[in-house]
Amino acid sequence: MIIHEKLVHRIASRAGLPNTDAVQSVVRTVLGVLAIRLDPPLRVRLQRVLPGPERDAAWAIVPPADADVIRFLRDVADHLRVSPERALRLTQAVLSEIAEGAPEAAAELRRALPDDYAPLFQAPDPMPARSNAATNAPAVLSDADVADVLDRLTGWSGDRHRLVRSVGLPLDRVRPLLNRIERDTRDLHHPPDHEVTDDGVTFVCHTRSVDGVTELDVLTAERVDAAVEAIGSGG
Repeated sequence: MIIHEKLVHRIASRAGLPNTDAVQSVVRTVLGVLAIRLDPPLRVRLQRVLPGPERDAAWAIVPPADADVIRFLRDVADHLRVSPERALRLTQAVLSEIAEGAPEAAAELRRALPDDYAPLFQAPDPMPARSNAATNAPAVLSDADVADVLDRLTGWSGDRHRLVRSVGLPLDRVRPLLNRIERDTRDLHHPPDHEVTDDGVTFVCHTRSVDGVTELDVLTAERVDAAVEAIGSGG
């Protein structure tokens, strides 16, 4: 049996989400994107095992969409404005809870979906350990972790202490970009620093309390990238 309060708590822990609103946004997105890939009887089956607050997210009346798992994760990433890697962790955080709380229903879903959906029902790897149990301070990423992050982010440079990206934009697009980033990072409670320049704006992501780059800075940088792409294309 899936209990709403337990679902929210465990997903927040597994996915590193800061509050209930962030969890509910992720849950509704993952379930909604999944539901449109299921036949109507399976949508009903999924709804029946979900707690009341999450049940409507699995409601859909459109014909089943393409079940390609890459497209599925891309849709989750686009809706949540995160990277595909982050979308995978968020999806696993949600679907693994369904697998644990309603194993028979989860097994039916897995049988109906392509085989490459199976890993999505497994719990994600543990979040990075806290560096100080007494203060709950976040862990600073290693040099190797930062190198991996820089490989997949767009236009960022930096090291274990900070991530930096300069964005060239016409002056009239800077304020819309800053407004978009403020809105899109609100649930993280960890906005980037920024400095408006003659030809755009420079962003800096770092966690002052530990003088370094943490997982939260990576999430913030991903939101910045998504906002830059949207505003740069006229969004």
